[in-house]
Amino acid sequence: MHSRRFADPQSPSLIPPSADLQVWIDFDGTITQKDVLDELIRGYAVDDSWKLAEQQWQEGSIGSQECLSRQFAVIRISDAELDRFLDTIPIDDGIFPLLQLLDQFRVPYAVLSDGIDRFIHRLFRRHGLLDVPVRCNTIVRDGDAMALSCPHGSATCESAAAHCKCASMVALGKPSRQSIFIGDGRSDLCPSRKCACVFAKGVLATNLESEGQAFLPYSTLHDVSSILATAWGA
Repeated sequence: MHSRRFADPQSPSLIPPSADLQVWIDFDGTITQKDVLDELIRGYAVDDSWKLAEQQWQEGSIGSQECLSRQFAVIRISDAELDRFLDTIPIDDGIFPLLQLLDQFRVPYAVLSDGIDRFIHRLFRRHGLLDVPVRCNTIVRDGDAMALSCPHGSATCESAAAHCKCASMVALGKPSRQSIFIGDGRSDLCPSRKCACVFAKGVLATNLESEGQAFLPYSTLHDVSSILATAWGA
């Protein structure tokens, strides 16, 4: 199937007016340059059983809630090691001009992640990203072990996700505004289908392309902020 990517992402007509928009941003692999959960599991799992869960999730036979629950169950890491690990994760510094632009045009935004609150907030604090709305999963610690907790899961989630991002968009969003989604992974596919405009890279771009769904390709968040700034005349 041929892709329906927009031919000219610099065309202002492709982006709705800022007054009509709200923006949802993925975290792992979008705001961060590496997937925090993938790196943690590879580095601190006590056995290779996580690989089967990953394979089944990639194939679509299980949702991210089951996948992550099984993977977190085999991680062993102390609090001090965890903090040191998190401090090695680089972010896409395009997040700074992007959030500045959204604030300038008073566009509501939130981070919707299948990741973990403790991980996200530590990285945000380290980079001075304060008061950014975040909706995500959490963990329960038991010594060096951890278990996944999903306060924003949904029994009706179409993807059986740990965090039903579609439900979060409804819960947090303004019905009068159209949505932009910015993401890179499988957990972003379902919510992206429900948005007026999508910025995609990685697995998300591949999946949208295979479905013939329109999207704006990007490499870094600098690309996203540049396209939005051009569209809004910033």
